[in-house]
Amino acid sequence: MTLEEYIKYKQSRTKEKIDDFVDYLYFLMDKYGFSKSSDLYTKANISKQSWSAIISKKCNPSLSTCLKIIFTLKLNNHECKYLLKKAGYTLASSSKYSLIIRYCIENEIYDLAILNEYLTKYGYTSSLID
Repeated sequence: MTLEEYIKYKQSRTKEKIDDFVDYLYFLMDKYGFSKSSDLYTKANISKQSWSAIISKKCNPSLSTCLKIIFTLKLNNHECKYLLKKAGYTLASSSKYSLIIRYCIENEIYDLAILNEYLTKYGYTSSLID
């Protein structure tokens, strides 16, 4: 590994320490090949207006919006925790709702229809597919 590669690798590992939700989101988008914001918010079924408000920091994203982003980017558990933390959320082990979501992420089930099916099965009526 060259010095340049080492520096780049180590700097990329510290991206989780970025305090800002939007900066970390852009880092993840770049990492997972979303060069255009419109590709992500369209695929995640997030309105352009909501996306603009989040990116311009006029409002924090809802948990539902964060989950749509997480499932669209197909984040791993570690990245999911950091993104949610930056938005002010957590998936607590004491919550069945959170455990269902964590189960899907840990088992790489990124289909929101399947997640919604699981949530409905356990009595949660709100859908992530708006």
